[in-house]
Amino acid sequence: MRAMTGYGRPVASMRYRPPPIGARVLAAAQSAFAKRGFREAHVLAHWPEIVGGGLAEFSSPEKLVFPRGSGDTGGKGQRSGATLTVRVDGPIAVEIRHLEPQIVERINSYYGYSAVARLKLVQGPLPAKPRPRYRKIRALSTGERAALAQDLEKIEEPALKQALEKLGERIIGARGQD
Repeated sequence: MRAMTGYGRPVASMRYRPPPIGARVLAAAQSAFAKRGFREAHVLAHWPEIVGGGLAEFSSPEKLVFPRGSGDTGGKGQRSGATLTVRVDGPIAVEIRHLEPQIVERINSYYGYSAVARLKLVQGPLPAKPRPRYRKIRALSTGERAALAQDLEKIEEPALKQALEKLGERIIGARGQD
């Protein structure tokens, strides 16, 4: 017999519910992150917010190495004095080296304690980022083209008319593609 709430509805048992999918994905990825020194994937996931979009476009954190003997401080699982290895593409390394104190400060303020002491820059190509998918635009039928031309016939400025015609072709041609 199930336990009832004060409103006469049964109480759902938490005992047999499956864990959230996010917990399973994190558990599976935990070993891969641990090999690279990242106990938590926060720096990886939030790198653009930490260093800014301009620097994040040309850099990527690779490895977090704590010095030997840097045990927990205060029993809270917080190790300090780490070296963060960052892969840098091109001449942006000079700028990142110049901004190192600010970047380290941002990382530490993000974590809430002095986790990172310095950056180690490695120059090389970054992993390829996935390309955004673009919609395929179909050709307009003669009826659609005629309706578009009729809508645009009141416009006298030729450049504006041509721009609006291109826009109309893309909007109408993209319909029904989703």
